[in-house]
Amino acid sequence: MRVNEEDNNGMSRKCEEWGSGTVVQLCPPQQHGHSACLVCRGAVLACIRLPDGDPSWERSFSRWPLGVCDHLVPVQEPFHPEEWACRTHYIYIWTEPHNRYTVHYTYSPEGPLEGFHPGSWERVANEEMWQARMKTAFFLFDLAERIQGEGKDRLFELSYTLYKEIVERHTDYPPNWDRNLALASEKLLRSGKQGHSPDSLLTCSIQHFSMYLDKEPTDSQAPAIRTAVSHLLQERTRVRQRRTP
Repeated sequence: MRVNEEDNNGMSRKCEEWGSGTVVQLCPPQQHGHSACLVCRGAVLACIRLPDGDPSWERSFSRWPLGVCDHLVPVQEPFHPEEWACRTHYIYIWTEPHNRYTVHYTYSPEGPLEGFHPGSWERVANEEMWQARMKTAFFLFDLAERIQGEGKDRLFELSYTLYKEIVERHTDYPPNWDRNLALASEKLLRSGKQGHSPDSLLTCSIQHFSMYLDKEPTDSQAPAIRTAVSHLLQERTRVRQRRTP
């Protein structure tokens, strides 16, 4: 199926970013579940998650995050973390509040909805768009966990930097952002990467683990997180004591 600019302007604009003009190919939905797979003259974008099933593509392609989409690239193509972080930095222009469906939802038979119904596709789409903001940071963190060597510390640092910037830019955001920032902060601390204050990293981790627990007190991992916070508080005390003359 060929989709022109009038049919799907957003998809065409995304392809234009990759230098392909305005024509894209949309993979048949019966083959790809809920994903939209865009082919933009050499750039393959799979949007709203890749479906489970045939993993044969993994032998030939790597998956890089691009907003709500994944950019599939040949496995031999080198990945440059800083360059990709910059490339995906300003693509998020979603303006709906994250809490619109939980705080401002009202319904009137005579009027429009103010907010998103808890079971609506709008709520799902809104959550997808918000979570897309942190996909690059999550990807870098996960990549750092899976590799060894000098690049590992660099990936943890970049992931932490992106998470921190995203969280500090918003006042209302998904609760898992706090947990992820706390984890990234602690991982950077353990990596021993120079240029970061252990006190500030510990404080960041303690603060955002605590904020996550306030928002998600019934999380099955809450007891483990509370234990981790207790250990981090003790470690921060020792750090400050060593610093005292």
